[in-house]
Amino acid sequence: MTFIQIWKRFCLIAVAAIGIAATVTAQAQSFPSRPIQIIGPYAAGASTDLLARTLLPSLTRQLGQTVLVNNRPGAGGIIAAQEALRAPADGHTILLVSAAMLTVNQSIYAKLPYDPLKDFAPVTIGVRMPIALVVNPSEPIKNVQELIAYGKANPGKLTFGSAGTGTTQHLAGELFKSMTGLEITHVPYRGGAPAMTDLLGGRLSMMFVQAPSALQQVKSGKIRAIAIDGTKRDPDLPDVPTVDESGVKGYDLNSWYGFVVPSGVPEPVVRKLHDVFVQALKENEQKLAEQGYSVDGGSAREMADAIAAESKKWAAIVKAANIKAD
Repeated sequence: MTFIQIWKRFCLIAVAAIGIAATVTAQAQSFPSRPIQIIGPYAAGASTDLLARTLLPSLTRQLGQTVLVNNRPGAGGIIAAQEALRAPADGHTILLVSAAMLTVNQSIYAKLPYDPLKDFAPVTIGVRMPIALVVNPSEPIKNVQELIAYGKANPGKLTFGSAGTGTTQHLAGELFKSMTGLEITHVPYRGGAPAMTDLLGGRLSMMFVQAPSALQQVKSGKIRAIAIDGTKRDPDLPDVPTVDESGVKGYDLNSWYGFVVPSGVPEPVVRKLHDVFVQALKENEQKLAEQGYSVDGGSAREMADAIAAESKKWAAIVKAANIKAD
């Protein structure tokens, strides 16, 4: 190949690269061009729904387009994930995820219809929240030690509900079972709200639930919070001890909600969405704190690193507990 031929080929490649860059830039500048939907993985009234609706006014104002919530509950978030992947990868469809959807599902489903690390592009971890261990007030249980004593005296009688197999609520219960040796029956639901309804109605003994979605019922006395996960107490429930300080040493979870888009969304659009969500989180930080959330708003890279690290952690826990969804 002569020098002139090499030069012509280089020029063609350079022109093509410039054209691609110009197209991507134009896409970002024109984004969004129509209403945006945030697909939620759990039912209306769940903590994910509460988070999304809190951010809607700020997101709509910043983006100049209507932002809607479309809840697609079921199968531990898989239905919502599939719905998001069917949409064009242009940034107009955003998936609200729990940590479990991206860090646990690949370990408990034999044939997961998506790859959490390849099929989605992180935008940001939105908020973190403590998990509360709550019981129905009719149960003769006022603290973790009483729960353990009751469970050992009545094997198989206790039940705990969750938003579905493989969700954070489910894993929290399985971890508790493995660390205490209790026999507690897991009852999965299509979302946290219907599970909470059955707990309030006395059809469940207990739940591990995101504290924000349980605050109102706890404060009204409809359910009793007996412990909080993590290394420190929740400011909204200062009299409720952690599971660790209640005697189950080392019990800790890392529960968060974040936002992702299908892979293939242009990087400038992802960056724009990141900036918009971080601003919306900041604007609503006080309101979110009142709901029990702690704003994160980290970078997309930080979210990707968290997903990779937590996937390894939960894979070991799932294997030890022999948890399978199908």
